Amino acid sequence: MNEDLVTILALKRVLQATGEGMGIAQSVVRELRAIGPLGTESGRLILLGLPLSAALRPLTGCRSDEVSTLATLVLYAPRSSSAVISRSGGALASTLEKWVKAKESARLQQKALRFRGFITSAVLGAVSAMIASLGPLVGSLDFGASAPINPAALQYCAACMVALSSCMLGLFMSGRGFYVNVVVSLAVFALVSTLAAPLASLSPVTLWGVK
Repeated sequence: MNEDLVTILALKRVLQATGEGMGIAQSVVRELRAIGPLGTESGRLILLGLPLSAALRPLTGCRSDEVSTLATLVLYAPRSSSAVISRSGGALASTLEKWVKAKESARLQQKALRFRGFITSAVLGAVSAMIASLGPLVGSLDFGASAPINPAALQYCAACMVALSSCMLGLFMSGRGFYVNVVVSLAVFALVSTLAAPLASLSPVTLWGVK
């Protein structure tokens, strides 16, 4: 489970315990000390006798706005009605929980989209390499008068097309990480071209036999 989501759920339980009459310090130690580094540090600071404002500083200064907001509410709970804080904090925690879940879902979808982009780039590189390797062999079939195909030029043009196509695909699916798509497609292109190189060295043939 997402670490921010786990922390929000723990802070929600802290507010609920406070509304039921448990002390803030006791509920913080009970709920937070085992949820992660920040919660463990907060619980340790309380057990060392530091005030709540100092003990919750790792959470109130957290990079997650959701966790920081809820931790600040917990910090000010002793200065207000416990019942009111518990009700309002529970509603706020539920909203923040939905936000974090939505952000996590979007992150996973983006990760899956990038992975699909890598797979597509790899397939693009493999197919282009096979076509570039077999192009001279197919072109050597004497179906009609045609200029001979230069294998090196064909490989170069195919590699440029693969790089450009994977770059555009990466920009669409990965944004700034587009270069990874280019590296993947060119790496697969080079590998398949090397494996298919023996095919390009076959003797040219006509419909009636070897030239």
